[in-house]
Amino acid sequence: MSKYKLHRVLKKYQLLRNKQFVNFADAKKILIFIQGESLQELNKTSFNIKEKITDKEIVILGFIKKLSKKENLDTIQFEKLITKKDLNFWNNPKKKDIEWCFSQNSDILINLDLTSSNVLNILTAASSSKIKCGCKSKYYNIFDLIINITSEKEKDILLEQILFYLNTIQVKN
Repeated sequence: MSKYKLHRVLKKYQLLRNKQFVNFADAKKILIFIQGESLQELNKTSFNIKEKITDKEIVILGFIKKLSKKENLDTIQFEKLITKKDLNFWNNPKKKDIEWCFSQNSDILINLDLTSSNVLNILTAASSSKIKCGCKSKYYNIFDLIINITSEKEKDILLEQILFYLNTIQVKN
């Protein structure tokens, strides 16, 4: 069912976005998707991202399957959190989350999920970002810039590579 949902979302939102390459220096707003096993891991990743990208507006969406009872939502260091409770019957994001993602109007979307999660793939497909960057997966058609990373523990390397290429490629408007 998730593959079907991904194709429906991609078909619906692909025509609504203004697809174009944006150089990192010209970008004003960056939407970043991260996935982790715990809230602590997401907060650490969020902190690392905000240390590397200091001069842009950054909006981070985090996804964890299960929030442990010990974890406190007051400690979230990013803008939006999605858990398994926030998914519908088929484990897809709900319409409100899809609409939130589309409404962000970011210049760049960076999906740092290395597991090819259907939740983050659907949200990536629904995004109105001008350019979408992510890791190579079987759903390559949702990204405009794809980086091939072999290890699942290399979020920092993926982010560095995406930022390198966005800074290197020059576009004349």
